Amino acid sequence: MASLPPHPMSLWEHKNKPITRLHLEKRLTLLQDADRQQLMLIEGVLHWAKMQGAASDAAVAVEAKRAMQSIENSLLQSVISWRMELRTLMAAIRRRKLGKEAPAKNAAWGYGEVVTLIRQNWQVDDFGCSRRFPWVLEANTLFVTEQSVALEKLLLNLSWQHYAHIGQGHYFDFEAIVIYVLRWNIINRWVQCDEQAAMRQFEALVNEGLGEFLAL
Repeated sequence: MASLPPHPMSLWEHKNKPITRLHLEKRLTLLQDADRQQLMLIEGVLHWAKMQGAASDAAVAVEAKRAMQSIENSLLQSVISWRMELRTLMAAIRRRKLGKEAPAKNAAWGYGEVVTLIRQNWQVDDFGCSRRFPWVLEANTLFVTEQSVALEKLLLNLSWQHYAHIGQGHYFDFEAIVIYVLRWNIINRWVQCDEQAAMRQFEALVNEGLGEFLAL
């Protein structure tokens, strides 16, 4: 961690990545093999470009559950769980906008405790989840009104702030490294983002079965 340039307080301060991926990978070679494999597993679940062989929402959820079972660290488990539930809520927003009915009780499509809440509150704007996820109403409004850039910024900043919060107290341990890498991925996406790219992604969110996993 001492060899890595720090992330700033605000995601929007970034115009360039604090370190290239190539140099970041060189730093990560200092990890023990077991830790490096675990980091790769977490990135593989949370970042679409690294996911292997997942062909549906259900397959992605299965991969996340498999990763959870192989990780004993409770903080890292919470990292996966939080992001997967965020994705599940965005998947539900997309499905509902497409006019689909609530998923069947035993349907394999999402992840976490929110699946039941979503099914039971399908016609409620926030799926009954606002107390735990206060951003859901805003995300739903932005999605329905096709404000793609604002939605992109909302979702990126949610993850950025969440990682900052759970990373408090972790500075030179393995958890700090995982959080650093996940925040780097967010920076990388934001630096590369522009309005046209955001519009293309919004079309993917609406039209593709796995669209919601591309941005989050």
